[in-house]
Amino acid sequence: MDSITLKVQERAFPSRGRARLNESHLKSLGIGEGDEVEVSAPGGKKPVVVTVFADTLVEVGYIRLSPDDMAQVGARSGSEVNVTRRPPVGERMKKTAEETRETLKADVKKARETISSKTASVKGTVEKEVESVKKGLHEKSL
Repeated sequence: MDSITLKVQERAFPSRGRARLNESHLKSLGIGEGDEVEVSAPGGKKPVVVTVFADTLVEVGYIRLSPDDMAQVGARSGSEVNVTRRPPVGERMKKTAEETRETLKADVKKARETISSKTASVKGTVEKEVESVKKGLHEKSL
């Protein structure tokens, strides 16, 4: 599972950018201690990325965040937030590279079609002009 919904609790010893979760949630998210997750609130502000630490004192169904992180997400103590596994940097870079490749591939195809279309148009115009010049030269030579 890549995402779970948990209730927020304020950390006793606030430390921005760190979250405490029951270790069972780490397993369900498929992450380990020290990995990152993205925390977002429904209809809330910008998500926050935090480093996760296992804590057996945190109840199942809860996440503990600093007041600063809670404010950034737009959550208050007791409200629900969505906690999403954040892929490692290598996976994110690979995904971005693949998306960039697909975008470039589409852009090259579009450019090729545009160039082909413009070339055909220019060719037609040049052929008409050549014929006009030939006709003019032929008429002058008579």
